[in-house]
Amino acid sequence: MGGAGCVRPVLSAAAIASAVVAGCAAPGSSFEADPAVVSTATGTALHSPVWSYREHALVALTDDHRLVTVTDPEGSRRPVTRTSAPLGAGRDIEISELDDRHVFVPQPGAGRVAVVDLDGLRPVGALTAGPAPAYLAQDAGARLLLALSADGTHVTAVNLHRRTALATAEVPGDAQSTIDGANRGDVVEYHLYGPGEIGYYKGAGSPPPLRGTYAVTAEAAAGDGAKVTRTYVAGPGSRELLAVDVQRGGDGLQVVGHAVLPAPIRFLGTDDTRIYAATDRGLVVLQSASFTGYRNSTIPVIRTISLADRLGGAAVSGMAIGPHRVYLTVRGQDRVLGVAKPRL
Repeated sequence: MGGAGCVRPVLSAAAIASAVVAGCAAPGSSFEADPAVVSTATGTALHSPVWSYREHALVALTDDHRLVTVTDPEGSRRPVTRTSAPLGAGRDIEISELDDRHVFVPQPGAGRVAVVDLDGLRPVGALTAGPAPAYLAQDAGARLLLALSADGTHVTAVNLHRRTALATAEVPGDAQSTIDGANRGDVVEYHLYGPGEIGYYKGAGSPPPLRGTYAVTAEAAAGDGAKVTRTYVAGPGSRELLAVDVQRGGDGLQVVGHAVLPAPIRFLGTDDTRIYAATDRGLVVLQSASFTGYRNSTIPVIRTISLADRLGGAAVSGMAIGPHRVYLTVRGQDRVLGVAKPRL
């Protein structure tokens, strides 16, 4: 890997073990919701979930490329699951930053991105987004939808105000796997994750200038909730979580934080203050320390929540971050786990 010269202290086994908690919580505990873990039946297996604040619902994809909403997944009332007609959906979905009534669904076979109304789960429009758009992200600051082609060789930026494609850029080097846009800022800014390398792009042009790379294959990745230059990654089958950020001056990437978790990391997510790492055994919550940085380059673990009895050996198929819970879909199973966020 790159980032030579970075010191990467390893968390002790005792420090990790001390954070393990049971899957329930009493009122007044250190969790933001009670109980600590809820399991909600969904009627069908889901993956690639996102959270809709407008609908107070989980929105996800099915294996047969439909869109599903699960209202009240915390189970305080009877959850309601609604399913769309077949959409030929790609690999993920994005709720519009401009109009949260709508969700963007890539349709690589049709060569477009469907705009689907969350209330009726029906397409109400379509966007031209380059060749075979299959994976989406948003640059929230620049109000752009970013579409990665099915073969991972092209990125297309779509102006969300005008709903028109600005430009399609050919990706240099190997085909890319995923893309993640910035949460703020008024210029195009995103990370591309491919085999063997992360690329950080920022500025005008098509593609925007490449500001830095870091040598790692990111099987799991998530941008920081507050600092747009930082990304969190874990390699294939790796227990190692890396925080990667730009070097001083704005060019080049380096590791600024490190932690080793109890099990391989499958999915990553963030909010403004925390990092959430899903493993086959549970959920690990860590501090993001977006602006203060990490003492001794160690990412602090807030809590490790065991889900081994809930997962029963099944694999997690996706993660969504809600206001008080982190939602995990389970591969091949018609249920979702809602894990309460620990208090800071």
